[in-house]
Amino acid sequence: MTENYNEFPAEIYSRTVLEPDFDIYRNVFANELHAINLAQTVMLQRQGLITESEASMTAEALFHIMENVDFASMTYDGSFEDLFFVIERELAKRIGISVSGKLHTGRSRNDMEHTMFRMVLKKKLIENLELHESLVEKLIYKAGSNLEEIILLYTHGQPAQPSTLAHYLGAVIEVILRDMERIYSALQNVDLCPMGAAAITTSGFNVDRELMAELLGFHDCVENSYGAIAACDYITASYSAMKLSCINLGRFVQDLASWTGFEISQLYVPDGFVQISSIMPQKRNPVPVEHMRLMFSLASGGAEQIIETMHNTPFADMNDSERETQSNGHQVFDRMKRALMLLSGFVEAIEVDQSSVNKRIDASLATITELADSIVRNEKISFRQAHQIAHKIAQTSIEQQKSLQEFSFEEYCCFFKSEIGDNAKMKPGIFNQISDPRHFVAVRNLRGGPSKESMLESLQKYREKGESYIEKIAAEKTRMELAVNQREQSAKNLMIS
Repeated sequence: MTENYNEFPAEIYSRTVLEPDFDIYRNVFANELHAINLAQTVMLQRQGLITESEASMTAEALFHIMENVDFASMTYDGSFEDLFFVIERELAKRIGISVSGKLHTGRSRNDMEHTMFRMVLKKKLIENLELHESLVEKLIYKAGSNLEEIILLYTHGQPAQPSTLAHYLGAVIEVILRDMERIYSALQNVDLCPMGAAAITTSGFNVDRELMAELLGFHDCVENSYGAIAACDYITASYSAMKLSCINLGRFVQDLASWTGFEISQLYVPDGFVQISSIMPQKRNPVPVEHMRLMFSLASGGAEQIIETMHNTPFADMNDSERETQSNGHQVFDRMKRALMLLSGFVEAIEVDQSSVNKRIDASLATITELADSIVRNEKISFRQAHQIAHKIAQTSIEQQKSLQEFSFEEYCCFFKSEIGDNAKMKPGIFNQISDPRHFVAVRNLRGGPSKESMLESLQKYREKGESYIEKIAAEKTRMELAVNQREQSAKNLMIS
């Protein structure tokens, strides 16, 4: 045995855990640690737990350390466990331990660290909500500009019915708005302050938990002090919402990949989003779609990793939920940011290839459901009887390789009489419009349907819902900004010139 394992820190422990952890602390959470220290100083003075002179000395030293100590160039040297103790050392050097040591009154690294984690996670969630809202705005605009652009929708991988791009995008918008609801709900859980919980059971000091929450930009405190340091549902709720959003958006992106492919070619992608082949001159590869799919998949996997890290851990303060886990989770937000930004731009750029869509609608007999519906309305027979007539026409169409438009009214009358035993009552003009996909869309004017009138009503609801999130996000950001100003100014006011 060549290494001394009786002296802290063991070299292997330092190299594999403490050094990387120190780097995470100084790069990710240093500003939050400073904010907590300033808020603690203000609170202790107001509660009479330190004197005005001690508060002044502490505040001045904290500002000096943040402005003059180069955390970015620091390396872990083993003399202290983490950045918290480095700050304590710097404070003691500047104002003496008899004063600096009072800053830790009524608190613990337990409540401090989960407060830091929540502060950073809040910012990530808010930015993520803003990116979702930006995508919703782009989708609403795109849908509003494509109320009458016909596309072909699929079920089970096969052509099904015509609709509009607006109608399809409306479904995507609704899912994103529900994802935003889940993310916002997670944010409300994150937006609770653990400070004052101390190690586990609060303390015997008269600390003001509500003031700490206010100064740090939280809307309230975590009620139970043990839950403040032990519960990790704020983490799992956040990453569950991220994972669901990635899954939902990934499905949308997969449709984009399919619809921009040669076999379906419903959407045209402009050259700005197309890469070429190094050998095949004809190739137009909409590669950004693949990158979006990849980014959402990696983000989904990263979110699942964080959720599973919490599985089967004790309901207690444990390192499983702390800095390494938190910083790994931040990669989920980084990947989602890139993917959401790219998707927003891609949605703006794409256009419906109407000529290609029309050919596929004709070839697939996608409007034939309207034939069955029209038979019911005009011939006064049951839908199942009408369905059978339409089915036979479809079979004949496939066998003879002719589109529904090529079927004559006389042929329809023959099919009807053969099946029902009576003459058809439908008018030729009604029959002739059945194969028109625009007619198909126009008559589907129920709430949530693809008709222009229905879609205009839906889009207005989406706008109102999106605007409500803009207001909520703005309120959260304003409260956080006010907290920064209040905290900084209150701490500076403590300083006696």
